[in-house]
Amino acid sequence: MQFASIVNTMQKMSIKIVLAILIMAVDGLSTDYDWSSKHFNYLVVHNPPFDYVFRGPNGTFTSYGSSLNVAIWLATKLKYTYSFVLINQTLIDKYGTHEAAFHQLINDKDVDGIATNFYLTLTRMQRMDYTTHHGWVDGFRLVVPRLGEQSRLFAFIGPFEPTVWLLVFITVLVVVAVMTLFAMIYRHHPWNEPEGAENKTDTENGTGTNMREPVSRNVLFNYLGSHTIYVVNIMTNQGSREASSLYSFRILAGFWVLGAMVLVNSYTGIVISSLTTTKTKSSIDSLEDLAASTETQVLLRHDTSIGEQILQATSGVFKVLGDKARLNPGNIVGDAFKVTEKLETGRYAFPFIKTFAMSFVSSQFQKDQRCRFKISKPLPLSTGYFFWLFKKNSSYTNAHSKALVELWETGLAYFWVYKLFSPTVPRADQCFVESTLKVSRRAPIQLSDLTSAFLILGIGTGLAVLSFLTELLYSRFRLYKLPSA
Repeated sequence: MQFASIVNTMQKMSIKIVLAILIMAVDGLSTDYDWSSKHFNYLVVHNPPFDYVFRGPNGTFTSYGSSLNVAIWLATKLKYTYSFVLINQTLIDKYGTHEAAFHQLINDKDVDGIATNFYLTLTRMQRMDYTTHHGWVDGFRLVVPRLGEQSRLFAFIGPFEPTVWLLVFITVLVVVAVMTLFAMIYRHHPWNEPEGAENKTDTENGTGTNMREPVSRNVLFNYLGSHTIYVVNIMTNQGSREASSLYSFRILAGFWVLGAMVLVNSYTGIVISSLTTTKTKSSIDSLEDLAASTETQVLLRHDTSIGEQILQATSGVFKVLGDKARLNPGNIVGDAFKVTEKLETGRYAFPFIKTFAMSFVSSQFQKDQRCRFKISKPLPLSTGYFFWLFKKNSSYTNAHSKALVELWETGLAYFWVYKLFSPTVPRADQCFVESTLKVSRRAPIQLSDLTSAFLILGIGTGLAVLSFLTELLYSRFRLYKLPSA
């Protein structure tokens, strides 16, 4: 946790904080309250990015954040003394951070309030007092990992969809079959013997057979092989000598060359584009995307309002997300430290308020010097208003509500969150700018870009060696079977 460095940072900042608070918050503000004889105990919780609490040795702790500044401001405004009380870790392990704070506020007579803001729910209203004015307003977003670039391992397949590949394969078979059929007909029915002899292919000449002889299996395979090589050579832009000079064959070959030209140019253009242009995987921008994702899991806090809504839902996308979380009980947590620990793995998406999402994305950029995470579009939830909590039927709630009105009007709450504490929401503007399409990466094609090509070569070499070994074994087998002289 780097406890020592945090303590040093806090010591350096404490004088500036106190001066800023006293100068901007106290001077010129009127009050109808004078509680100089009263003392309040505020419970402090680790609730980033608003409040940070770090435990030290022997029960000591260090805390800082915007809500603690609010507590200081309220004490100065209403003229009372205060103390900060550390939340009970045993209760956190049992109930989760937020619910543990509620339990301690309700049952511990020495705790008067909680030094942070909470979302308003009916259950919480029944158990505790809320201030009538909020201390923070925020919308809800998802923290999601950036999935990175799409793999180029199978870039050679990507240009055509499966239906196109199937038609190309069928077309190749048809063309080879028709060429072989023509060759067989030329072999048995030469209309002009001299011309027929002149137009014999190398395959025919190599067989040493008469044109009117019955076709053997070897001759048929030679025809199929030579025509297949011719067709493939045309498709791969390698070129090839005509297998026959007869007009019917030339017409078929000519149209095949034209069709192959369109296919090959379309294919190569898309392959080059895919190798030189960065293409990222589809990102998660909504709860529906997260529910449909098989690569990113949902992470929930059972002690937050949005976590409770998802886990208690009986229909819709909330129920789908709740069911996915319940399949892995470890994905349902109640500790802010565990949330950060799991999110840093890059395997989870977490729904929470926008300020938290911005803070986490920025802090990870400061740590890794790259944008590993992003925030989604606004979730279809009403804007959250967050209030201070006190004991049920507390006589101090109304006074704090009036003071919070004046504090909100000063704009200090936003200043304390976004400006005063740099660790709260660090600067990482590049992580929140939508990437624009790039024509080229302006960099040499890397080995990772051509993995698919070397994969094809490796597979081909392996098959050739396997075929060679098979032929050797077959010839040795035939040699053993020959009758001895």
